[in-house]
Amino acid sequence: MKVLVLDRDTRVSRALERTLRVLGHEVRCPLSAAEARAALHADPAVDIILAAQHLEPGECGTGFLRWAEAHVPRARRVLISGTHCPPDFVEQPGVQWFQAKPFGRRELEALLCPPAPPHDSP
Repeated sequence: MKVLVLDRDTRVSRALERTLRVLGHEVRCPLSAAEARAALHADPAVDIILAAQHLEPGECGTGFLRWAEAHVPRARRVLISGTHCPPDFVEQPGVQWFQAKPFGRRELEALLCPPAPPHDSP
């Protein structure tokens, strides 16, 4: 699976990168929202985006994920934050959701699981 991790805290992004690589995933860790946008313009092949709410000045995770929804619509999106889920963030089951920090390997593995296909009613 191809994963993009966007977090201004390099300790967090490095830890996520190490764990994701151990789990067998390809990982990109841009240093800013602008760098992430450029990387996704150049190569939009990403399965899931993990974006922190608190990014560099003038940028936030909710805004970046709105951009990603429009420009990389097939990627699932996860907003990660150690404070709270912002009121303007809209969860979409299986496509976009919130994950509180800190989280461990088990929670990370659950984030990466593809959503279950919808069940057809008889």
